[in-house]
Amino acid sequence: MDKENFKKLFVEAGFKNKQELAKALNLSYSCVTQWGCGDVKFPPYLKVVLEWAIKAKKYDEALKKGFESLKEVAEDNAGDEKSELERLRLENAKMREELENYEDLKRALKRALEE
Repeated sequence: MDKENFKKLFVEAGFKNKQELAKALNLSYSCVTQWGCGDVKFPPYLKVVLEWAIKAKKYDEALKKGFESLKEVAEDNAGDEKSELERLRLENAKMREELENYEDLKRALKRALEE
């Protein structure tokens, strides 16, 4: 792997700096900064590790989008549920009013029959 390929994969994998990469690989910062300088070559495993990091990043982004889509659907449904709840509350209030009217009529009829 050459410097250009390393930089491309490094950025695509989402690493902000070499310190972050060193921490992820559990290596010293000085070890990572020496790669590609003079006779120090990039380790053979680095390309595969960076490719895995890229795949993991893409997978995380896809999962996040999936969860956001589910959240949007839930929020949309929550709006429908709220409007349905409000409709039921109004219907309940109307039915209580009708019940009171029937109770009034019942009392009036009972008084009329007692007279």
